[in-house]
Amino acid sequence: MSLWRILREFFDRHRRTYALAVLCLLAVGILNLLLPWWVGRIVDALAAGELDRARLIQSVLALLLVGVSMYGLRYLWRVLLFGTAYRLGVELRAQFYAKLLRLDPGFYQRRSSGDLLARATQDIDAVEFAAGEGVLSSVDGAMTLVLVLGMMLISIDAPLTLVAIVPFPLMAWGFYRIAKRVQARFGVALERFSRLNERTQEAFSGIRTLKSHALIEAEIEDFKRRARATAEADFQVQRMEARYEPVVFIALASATLLTLVVGSLRLDAGALTLGGLTSFTLYLVQLIWPMFAIGWCLNLLQRGEAGARRLFDVFDETEAIADLGQITRVDATELSVEIERFAYPGDAHPTLEGISLRLAPGQTIGVVGHTGSGKSTLLKLLMRQYPLEHGRITLGGEPIEAYRLDTLRTAFAYVPQDAFLFAASLADNLRLGRPDADQQALNAALAAAAFEHDLNALPQGLETPIGERGVTLSGGQRQRVALARALLKDAPILLLDDTLSAVDYATERRLLATLNEDRGRRTRLIVSHRLSAVAAADQILVLDQGRVVERGSHAELLSIDGLYAALWREQAAARERHPLEETLR
Repeated sequence: MSLWRILREFFDRHRRTYALAVLCLLAVGILNLLLPWWVGRIVDALAAGELDRARLIQSVLALLLVGVSMYGLRYLWRVLLFGTAYRLGVELRAQFYAKLLRLDPGFYQRRSSGDLLARATQDIDAVEFAAGEGVLSSVDGAMTLVLVLGMMLISIDAPLTLVAIVPFPLMAWGFYRIAKRVQARFGVALERFSRLNERTQEAFSGIRTLKSHALIEAEIEDFKRRARATAEADFQVQRMEARYEPVVFIALASATLLTLVVGSLRLDAGALTLGGLTSFTLYLVQLIWPMFAIGWCLNLLQRGEAGARRLFDVFDETEAIADLGQITRVDATELSVEIERFAYPGDAHPTLEGISLRLAPGQTIGVVGHTGSGKSTLLKLLMRQYPLEHGRITLGGEPIEAYRLDTLRTAFAYVPQDAFLFAASLADNLRLGRPDADQQALNAALAAAAFEHDLNALPQGLETPIGERGVTLSGGQRQRVALARALLKDAPILLLDDTLSAVDYATERRLLATLNEDRGRRTRLIVSHRLSAVAAADQILVLDQGRVVERGSHAELLSIDGLYAALWREQAAARERHPLEETLR
């Protein structure tokens, strides 16, 4: 069972806490057994006229003492048991988050963030309840059942006890049938909640698109449909769980009827006293909780099993990028790339093939080509976002697999085309590159990224919240903030993935001039669909369908009059046709 895989190791680490909680439960169970036995003794003493005022007061005080002791012990085991179970929830969420951070981008192409968030909340809650409420129900219910039946068998009347428990096997069979159906239906409910969560997250992220296409009403109707489907799945779970209670009452009503019939006959035959029958009836009432506890335990365990299976769908994912490197420092930044062939997982067609390049320290190389030619893939392979099985990439003469992942990636300052900004202040987003940066360093990085004018327009300056994914900024502003973050990091190798695609040509020229100021100090690899962004590079690679079809400087490639020259003329003509549009971008 997936649930047992999680609980076994957790129980082993916290066995002392669970053992102490079980001891408290045992003490409560034993004290609970004293109450019916004591009441039976009092009834027999009253019937025989043997109970005076003093003994009655003593008996009442003793019962009060037992009640107070049970209250204290119940409080203690709840603190121990539920406090430890909450710790399991914290640990599982930390493990789940750490696993997500180690998985490669291919995993996120198959899974949505809404589904993963549902697993991190609903599914882990189900496992946590199994470790807390489930353990309580199973241990307390089983312990009470054994102790109560033992008292009924040994100290009161064994034949009557055997008759009274005749309905219990039928109840157990009913519980088994219900539990299997609960697990199946709860799994469906979790899946539908994931789909609802996934759709909600997508709607929030794409709210601007929905509004611009007048799709709000259609989105509301789609959400209602999904919400109704989720509610229906939850209703089916509750409907099936509701069957536990009738089964319990039918079994206990049958047991009570048998007790009254057979007990009366035993009482008339003198085999049982009135006090004994009273105690037996009170013990029979105490069996209500164990019966409910067994049903509740099975319910929680089936819910936990369904949640655990969905968690292990993620935990059992193979980490394509194994962090087995031993080198913890980058001493040299010379890059060597030899890619025989690379295809994304599940894709038989190679994205890159026959790629070879050398990037010396301080050198600038540009990579251009049509959309889908493999430019961005090259950068992802440099940072080991995907494994390279057919080829070799070295940094400072060492294979990149020899470096620890955190060491390798600190050597790169990467600016993606679709710059991601967090729902935090501008300063907090910049400090992701260098947490200890002061305000002067932040302003300098923004100035280098041509953002100082935009900064003055922000209402709170560096402390301005920029919204989720930088929603309050334009595309060009987001790219420049991401560039400023990379420049602030001051890593030896700068990777720009079409970073200037959303800025106008005037801003592009200014940014390129800034980047050229430290030429020779920082190694740069610039991927761009705009050829003007790489015209000053030491060497330019032209990719077409994953292969290098041209290589050389800007002047050399123009003289060849091949693909690069054709793209250059095409973009120059576009600038002449739409000069105002380019100025306003």
